[in-house]
Amino acid sequence: MIAHRQPGLGAALSVAAVATLAGVTAAAAQSGSAGRAPDRVLAFPAPVGEERLDVDRGAMGAWHRIRKLATTASLLHVTAHPDDEHAGMLTLASRGWGARTALLSLNRGEAGANAIGPELFDALGLIRTRELVLSGRYYGLDDLYFTTAVDYGYSKSVDEAFRSWDREAVLEDMVRVIRLNRPLVVVSRFHGSARDGHGHHHAAGLLTPEAVAGAADPARFPRQISEEGLRPWRVLRTFRGGVRVDEPYDVEVDATGMSPWLGDTYQRWASRGLGLQRSQTAGRVRTGGGRYFYEQLGGAGDGAAAAAGIAESFFAGLDATLRGLPALLDEPASPEADSLLAELDRLIGAVAETFDFRDPGRAVADLARGLGWIRAAIAALPDSPETRFHLTLKERQFEEALLAASGTTVSAELARGPGVGGEAVLAPGQTAAVQVRVEPPASAESGGVTAWIVSRDGETLAPPDRVVPRPDGSTEALEVRVPATPAAPYFGRGDVSENHYQVSDSADLHLPWRRPALAAGVELAIAGHVIAHTVPVTAPVARLPYGAVTRRVETLPVLSVSLAPDVGIVPVGGAGGDDDAGGGGGSPAAPPAAPMEVRARVVANAAPLSATVRLELPEGWTTAPGTPGVVEHDFRTPGEIVDAAFVVTPPAGWRGEAEIAAVARARGVDYRRGYRTSEHRDLPLARLWRPARIPVRSVPVTRLDGVRVGYVMGVGDEVPAGIEALGATVELLDEAALAELDPAAGADSADEPGFHAIVVGTRAYAVREDLIEHNRRLLEYARRGGHLIVLYQTQEYVPSEMAPYPASLPRGAEEVSEEDAPVRLLRPDHPLMTAPNRIAEADFDGWIEQRGSKFFTEWDPAYTPLVETHDTGQAPQEGVWLTAPVGEGRYTYLALALHRQLPYGVPGAYRILSNVISWR
Repeated sequence: MIAHRQPGLGAALSVAAVATLAGVTAAAAQSGSAGRAPDRVLAFPAPVGEERLDVDRGAMGAWHRIRKLATTASLLHVTAHPDDEHAGMLTLASRGWGARTALLSLNRGEAGANAIGPELFDALGLIRTRELVLSGRYYGLDDLYFTTAVDYGYSKSVDEAFRSWDREAVLEDMVRVIRLNRPLVVVSRFHGSARDGHGHHHAAGLLTPEAVAGAADPARFPRQISEEGLRPWRVLRTFRGGVRVDEPYDVEVDATGMSPWLGDTYQRWASRGLGLQRSQTAGRVRTGGGRYFYEQLGGAGDGAAAAAGIAESFFAGLDATLRGLPALLDEPASPEADSLLAELDRLIGAVAETFDFRDPGRAVADLARGLGWIRAAIAALPDSPETRFHLTLKERQFEEALLAASGTTVSAELARGPGVGGEAVLAPGQTAAVQVRVEPPASAESGGVTAWIVSRDGETLAPPDRVVPRPDGSTEALEVRVPATPAAPYFGRGDVSENHYQVSDSADLHLPWRRPALAAGVELAIAGHVIAHTVPVTAPVARLPYGAVTRRVETLPVLSVSLAPDVGIVPVGGAGGDDDAGGGGGSPAAPPAAPMEVRARVVANAAPLSATVRLELPEGWTTAPGTPGVVEHDFRTPGEIVDAAFVVTPPAGWRGEAEIAAVARARGVDYRRGYRTSEHRDLPLARLWRPARIPVRSVPVTRLDGVRVGYVMGVGDEVPAGIEALGATVELLDEAALAELDPAAGADSADEPGFHAIVVGTRAYAVREDLIEHNRRLLEYARRGGHLIVLYQTQEYVPSEMAPYPASLPRGAEEVSEEDAPVRLLRPDHPLMTAPNRIAEADFDGWIEQRGSKFFTEWDPAYTPLVETHDTGQAPQEGVWLTAPVGEGRYTYLALALHRQLPYGVPGAYRILSNVISWR
């Protein structure tokens, strides 16, 4: 047993408290509260392996948890997107004040740019969710929530936001989160006015006080009460941010102070965490800031903060002690409970005052005593549900503090190493051995521990069993048979036109992701008090030569099948006039459509097994002669991947839209879904699940057969696949290729044709130092007859230095966020607008999310602007597509959002791409 008693502390306890404890049953004091633990509260994803920060380990981790015992303060911070949050405020609130701290983001940032990879839309939302969890570990978050709203793109007005989002649905989600979390204070990041800029920001600011009022009103969203078992909740104070320093405000939070426990200021520590949202920050750490101003809103607030003048925290004037909790919540407290809570306040203060960083275990005996008292206080308050709720959370915090102070860690790992393909993957029906480890073993006391394994659905896979840890802390492995559990996220949508997710499992609703596929439960006694602790089952995954990473075990189907490309394009001519623009019928004399390659990727998560994969084609479509209609494969090892290529041909004269699906079959079962995995540094894996089917549509566009294109990939995009869909050959230009690029590469040689065009991908200048170094080679390529096409860039691209003629691309460069914004052709007879496809205004129909971003604001007369577009109320923007002759060749800056349109088969994007690449 680990138990270090602090001399003298027990003597400070009152006679009344000792008498009260004597009258409390041992079960109430030692075995935990009998009620169900609060749902989805203190539910921030538990770190595994190296995810746990150093400041949350050892003595520092114990101190942080003890700090949280001393207050019942709690707050919910409301934002619109990941990376909107007031990071310094959250860090000070949690790691400085000890408040229970939660963050609610209205969406997952699906429509943002991506500085670390090609993922966009829903795949990017999964990444940004994981980045926000990573940042939240730095902030010290206790909870993280999301609504079901989807980020559909930049919105310049709140009216546009509410046209796209179902306002009532978003409000319902926000009310549910408040009723679940039950914070004392809600803090909006935004002001709720036009000053917020982004329409999503404005919406978050407007909806926050409405959600606070709705959470307290039982008539609002009554099914949450009658069917979900929630109760109304009255938030004590509501604040809004976005307040300027020269305006009246009620609270000034100063996060610039030094934290001796973090070794830095709260703001700088928070900025370090915020900088890890690399898809948006590109790894840059923001500096400065740290003072936040908030105005208290009327309504449910008690006005005490305003009466006290400018406060340093949201809780000024509130009695956030344990003893003050019942009165704060307008509930009665029995004499027994009042005495217990008063003694708890004194005990926690003494533990904090005498805490020894050299020997955290000295606090164990008193923390254990406090755990017993908090359990007894809960039992003594049968008629105070709100007080019981908050004390139950405090009980869990006591348990965490006791584990940390005693140095006890619990982990569960696959006993036979990683699963499928060396990854942390198991397939249904497999048998797995899970080894639970309790360190140090003495934490288990003399009787050992009780351990069990449960699935994501709560099914007990290995029943509770009493085991005694070995000297290294490990236990005898528990054997489980892996069940079939849902593997995809609990939220999803049919396509990018939907602005709300559909939810498949309400048990995880609003959480960052599903609960662990497999979890190990452990019941152990420390200093005579029983604690139940649950951890995800993990496996080490090799990432040599950098060692291994710890992954949560996932259960995946036996087979995964997915199709590429994301959309099938059938070019059907289209060199004619306006009648064929934007996806209309092509010329009647157009040649028959060329065959199209469709690739099916099959991943086996179990082996050995034999499987087949075939396509389900639209009526009249066929596989090309000499190519297989069914591919068979014997998978020998788990994790093996097979890419099956099918060449399919539409019937003569085919026009319109259709769908191609893939079916994999093994052991008598058909599989029609698959996933794409995104792996990025410091983040858990993200798997985007999709049905194994792709839309196919005809596009009236001239093919690029025989055309050779060089592509300088930036952060990652699908533009090269779009170019290849037109029949061109794409060569990716890496650092070596750029260094060796012949400026005369635009000309044909005896060995191979020259590049008709070189395309610089989105945001390439932000991530390719070699591109900046060799930029002169690209300009010389243009001067010698090539066509250099630069897609949209950020401020790292300095056109006055890197383009052939001066231009301006400032940090706040304009964009047009309304995907249906009007487009006017400025030079309809320009060669890039007429050949080989005549571009018309109809080519801008059916666009997704936005017209474009990062436009030139000023430019030399040598440039010719080709189109103009603008959002509602925005000045006309002509810097979106500019071109200029350069020597014998041409330079084009093309900031239209082609990278967002091409993966979804928008016809006009392909026609524009065909024209700019075809220029000679």
